[in-house]
Amino acid sequence: MDPKPPPKRRNAAQTRSRILAAAQQEFARQGYAQAGIRDIAKNAGVATSLLLRYFGSKANLFEEALRSAMLSPGLFEHEKAKFGERMAQILVEEGDTNLTAMIVRSSGDGQAQEIISRLTKAHALEGLARWLGPPNARARALNILILFTGFVVHCHQIPMEPLRRESVKWLARALQSIVDESTGG
Repeated sequence: MDPKPPPKRRNAAQTRSRILAAAQQEFARQGYAQAGIRDIAKNAGVATSLLLRYFGSKANLFEEALRSAMLSPGLFEHEKAKFGERMAQILVEEGDTNLTAMIVRSSGDGQAQEIISRLTKAHALEGLARWLGPPNARARALNILILFTGFVVHCHQIPMEPLRRESVKWLARALQSIVDESTGG
């Protein structure tokens, strides 16, 4: 008789990462209100009870998935001179990014809206303002967030026609002009 193999040990960090990735995809696709914990667990390859053990609730999972997307490395680590181009390229190459889609598709739910507002202010707005620096860093950061989010909403939520190269170039120039206010460029 063969001995019973030892139980597989779960790698908590990998499991958490898989759950967050599945949550980001589902919240981006469905929005907070329509996303289901069971679907997220299934897509992550875990039991619903394990997902809840890791995060406690759908609201906590949404918050962690959103925070994780906001804190993805690299956005504010590049030179300022190419920011507009880089952001426009992200929009075109990655299309409806999980972060923006999660925000746009979830903002109609009151609980999600509170989480979005708090995290956007703490991470996106403040991080962008620090990166931009004076003058008027916070106001300029807010203008960038409004412009980019509005562009994404228009292109992906209420598209009237295909995205044109001229529009992408306009976005890149508009974003870059906000960044350049600090350098006089």
